[in-house]
Amino acid sequence: MSYDVYGPFIPVIMLITFIALFVWVLHPKNKKGFDDAANLPFDDEEKQSDAKADNGRMEK
Repeated sequence: MSYDVYGPFIPVIMLITFIALFVWVLHPKNKKGFDDAANLPFDDEEKQSDAKADNGRMEK
């Protein structure tokens, strides 16, 4: 098969893929997961500041 066979369908497939991703991103069910992912870099800073506070020592 060549581009002559599949060529006309490529823009249609790309448009359908774009619309599907757009709907998936904007679906309200996914908001919490995306918000959690957006805050991951800030959660890491909190964990690092806690680790630096005890200087790596464990209380006995």
